[in-house]
Amino acid sequence: MTHDVLAAFGANLGDGETVFRKIEKRLARDFDGVRTSSLLRTRAVTLSDEKSPGVQTGVQTGVQTGVQTVFPREPEPDYWNAVIQMRVPEEWKPERFLKYLLALEKEFGRKRTGSPEEHWSARTADLDLLLWDDLFLDAAPHLVLPHPMMPWRRFVLEPACELSPERIHPLTGQSLAEMLSVLKKRERPDGMDRMNGMDEMDGMAEEASRLVEREPFLLWDSMEAVPQELLELSRKRKCPLLARRWVCRNGGSPETFRKIIQLIRRPPS
Repeated sequence: MTHDVLAAFGANLGDGETVFRKIEKRLARDFDGVRTSSLLRTRAVTLSDEKSPGVQTGVQTGVQTGVQTVFPREPEPDYWNAVIQMRVPEEWKPERFLKYLLALEKEFGRKRTGSPEEHWSARTADLDLLLWDDLFLDAAPHLVLPHPMMPWRRFVLEPACELSPERIHPLTGQSLAEMLSVLKKRERPDGMDRMNGMDEMDGMAEEASRLVEREPFLLWDSMEAVPQELLELSRKRKCPLLARRWVCRNGGSPETFRKIIQLIRRPPS
C-alpha cells in the first residue's frame, strides 16, 4: 500500500526550469510512480495593491506625497509551475512528507523567514502539498489538506488535470476537471472587469457578471476550527470553502484575509 500524493512546484527566481528537473530526479529517486505535468509559464500573483517608494530616474511617473515620490511596485518575475504525482510509502505521514518538501526547497535556495508577507513573495523553489489520498486534514497553521487555495489556482489545477483529471477533491466532491472548468468560466472577458458595476455595461459584461453569481464560495472568517456543518455544506453545494485559519498561517491579519478574498473575486487579468 502507498499514498497517492500530488504536490505543486513553483519558481520565479533563478533558473526555474533547471531546478524543476533536478527536483523531479530527486523525487524519482526517493519515491515510486513519479509523474510530472508540463511546465507552465504563469504571471506572478501577489496580494499587493499598494504603492511603494521608488527612486526617480528621468521621467517623473510617480505620485507626489509631500515627502517622497511614490511609484507603482515593480511586478515580480513570471513563474514556472508544474504538478507532480507520486506514490509515498504507507508508513509515511503527511507531516513527514511536508518536512521532506521543505528540506528540498531549502536545498534549492528557498529561504523562509516566517513573516506573513513571505507567503506571497518571489522564490527559487516552492513545493506545496496539494492532495494526500482523499484526506481532509486541518492542522493549521502547519498543514491543511487539501491545499486551501487549490480551487482558485489555474496554475495548479491545469497541470494537475494533465495527471489526474478525474481525481475527487475531498472537500467539494468535484473532480479536478470540474473545478478547472468552473475556474475557466470565471475568468473575465478580455478587457472587462468582472466586479460589481458591470451592470452598466453591455451584454458581454452582463454575462460575465452572471458567471460570478453562479459560482459562490463559503467563508469562515475565524482562526477557530471550521465547524463540521460548514465542511458538509461545502460538499453538499459542491463549492469551495475558504477559512482564515487555513490561509493566514503566519500571523496574517483580517486585512490579509480580506485581500485574499478580493483576489479570488477578481483574479488578475
